[in-house]
Order: sequence, then C-alpha cells, then structure tokens
Amino acid sequence: MLTELGEFSATELTPRARLDVDVPGRKWQQIQAFTSRLGFDSAPQSWLDWCAGKGHLSRLLASQGQPVCSLEWDAQLVDAGERLSTRLQLPVSHSHQDVMATSVLTHLRANQAPVALHACGDLHVRLLRLASGAGCSHIALAPCCYNRIAADSYQPLSAAASASALRLSLDDLRMPMQETVTAGARVRRQRDESMARRLAFDLLQREIRQSDEYLPTPSLPPSWLDKPLADYCRDLCELKGLHLEHTPDWQHLELSGWQRLAQVRNLELLRGLFRRPLECWLALDRALFLQENGYRTRIGSFCPTQLTPRNLLILAEKRHAH
Repeated sequence: MLTELGEFSATELTPRARLDVDVPGRKWQQIQAFTSRLGFDSAPQSWLDWCAGKGHLSRLLASQGQPVCSLEWDAQLVDAGERLSTRLQLPVSHSHQDVMATSVLTHLRANQAPVALHACGDLHVRLLRLASGAGCSHIALAPCCYNRIAADSYQPLSAAASASALRLSLDDLRMPMQETVTAGARVRRQRDESMARRLAFDLLQREIRQSDEYLPTPSLPPSWLDKPLADYCRDLCELKGLHLEHTPDWQHLELSGWQRLAQVRNLELLRGLFRRPLECWLALDRALFLQENGYRTRIGSFCPTQLTPRNLLILAEKRHAH
C-alpha cells in the first residue's frame, strides 16, 4: 500500500523523423515513455531540457511542435547534440551550461516548462528551487540518485519533511538505487562473483592481520575475475601490503565466499522492503515543496519497473490566481 502509485496515461507521439539514432534501445524507450506522460492541463509554450546530454529528449519534445532549450555542461555532448538537431531541422537550442552556476538563471523564464529525466541528486533539487523561484509554468521531473548531494545527510525540501522525525544518511539515500532490474544475466553473474571473491578475501585478510575488522579494498577491473582465486588474493594482498606466509585451502576459501554471499543477499531482503517506500517518501517531499510554492502537483509512474526502477514522475503546473 505504501508503494502503489498510479501510472500516468500516455498520449500518442508523432515524431516527424527517426530520432532514435545513436540512442541505446532501453534509454530511447524511457525517453518515449517520459515524453508521452507529460499530460498538462494547458500546453507549455516551450521546453527547457535540464542536464540534456546529447539532447535526445529535447528532439523528441521539439518534434511535437514546441521549441526546446537544451542545457548540458559537457561541451562534447553539446556539439554532438547540435549536429543531430541541425541535421533533423528541429527547433532545439543547445547551450553549454553548468546548471549549478548562477548563469543558468538566464535560461529560466516563466512561460517555460523545465523537464529532467533522471537528473541526479543536487542537480534536480537545483532545478526545483530555481524553476519554482522563476515561476515556470510547468515542471516535469523523474528523480534519480538521491544520494548524490554535497551535504553530509539529506536536507528536506518541504515543510512536512522538515517536520518529520526521519533523518536520512547518505547510505540511506543509496537504498533506492540498489534495486537493479535492467542488468543482463552476464552483468549480474559478474557482480555476484566479484562480491563472493571480496568476501572470501575478507576472511583471508582477517586471518593474516589477526584482526576481526573489515579492510576496505579498491574497485577492481573485471579482468581480475579471470584470475584463479589464489592469484586474485595474492595480488590483492600485495596491493594492500599484506604478507601471506602460508598456503590457504583455496577451494574451501572460495566456497566460504559464496556461502557468505548467500547470507548477505538474505540480509538485503529486509533492507529491500524499504526501498520503494523510501523513494516514494523522497518524491513526495519534492512534490510537496512544489505545492508549497504554488503548483498543482501529481506523482505517478511513467513506465513499468522492468524498463527502469527509477520510474517515478512528478508533474507540476503553476496555479494562477483568478
């Protein structure tokens, strides 16, 4: 009951040209689903694509008839997007812009509809604050990566969330991101093998150091999984400055790593129960913030979870006094 949100109804899109060139299939499906759910009571006069990348979303929006201003901080992506938009003769203006800089305010106008598909943490919070402050007519946001913030812990946006007793750490904010349904079987298998090996090495390092404490290890390239476990552990010992004086029972150690992985996965089941309720709580905080700033706000999903777990959409439309 805490996670049941309705899905926004879709409108049929009529692009004038093939726009999915150079876009991964799943990403293009997400862009289409997002765009088709932008059902406002009044049609926006123009769009502002926040953290636009190459502007694939911008072009799909522009193909429906309204001009789009596309903001992106990576100059190479801006140039690539501009070439695509020019070739397709679509009304997209690509700007090299850091959205965290003060100069971004020159792009925000009251008759605009800013949109952000999976803008991370502080980037989408910045959009909500600036767009509502500028009185933008419409706002559409699919949030992502709530943990990518400069602060040490979560800073509530709305009065209701500020009054709540709930205090969220960066680790708490990572929880919704830990659900993956889009990874292929090979990626999931590699992730499990990597985790099992790390857990096996953890047992070994505790024995070597005679210390029942976890020892952080760096990220390792996938090629390390091609090594036998013995070489993997010896190389990791060298990397961490540990001296391996005996020859462990590598087969038993590997089995122990997989057994520990099974225990970890079982512990994650309990934590996983709270992923979606927490994500809904965070989305509600954003929606209530917009409501407090004069918007009529709705929350729902814009696509099935199988397409992306980050499928929550916040639609906000400015309330005008009569």
